[in-house]
Amino acid sequence: MSKQIASLILLTLALAVGPVAAQAAGGTGQQKATGSKLKNPKASKKPNFKVSHYQDWEVRCPKSNKSKARCEMTQLINNPNNGKPIMRVVMGYPQQAKGAAMIFITPLGTRLAPGMKLNVDGGKNHNFPYQICLKQGCRADYPIRGKLKRKMKHGKNAHVQIVGPRGKKINLKVSLQGFTAANNKIRP
Repeated sequence: MSKQIASLILLTLALAVGPVAAQAAGGTGQQKATGSKLKNPKASKKPNFKVSHYQDWEVRCPKSNKSKARCEMTQLINNPNNGKPIMRVVMGYPQQAKGAAMIFITPLGTRLAPGMKLNVDGGKNHNFPYQICLKQGCRADYPIRGKLKRKMKHGKNAHVQIVGPRGKKINLKVSLQGFTAANNKIRP
């Protein structure tokens, strides 16, 4: 097994329990989607994490350190064709992994075989597979280290390419505005 595949498997397991990853499908994790509206059946229950904003990134930190969970940064990406949410990006520093990793959660129906492509400001493509599909969507994880992390800190946009259910390539822009400040907040 290659080092990269082993690393991705470890990242998948490590990130599976993060505060944002566990609630990646919606706002606080307490909302249920019904049609196009989000309803909160437990409006009196508050989220168990603190939220702060760094330009286009949201940072979520657990209110209690009892779980030993770490802070994560996230961004919801809209479909450029209709403006509706299509992907959530989550970055964290899992305790079991060396360095940062990003989780990309896309809708069910995304074509899995082509995997996902990521580049910063039109640079080198990083190709990687999906790990799993659950009711919240399909998930692909990728380590963010070295040159890629430096490019993200100094870049304007990351570009992600997924393939929709009818085989059409969908190019999504992930803003890097506030990336460095959010990363500094979540870095252990």
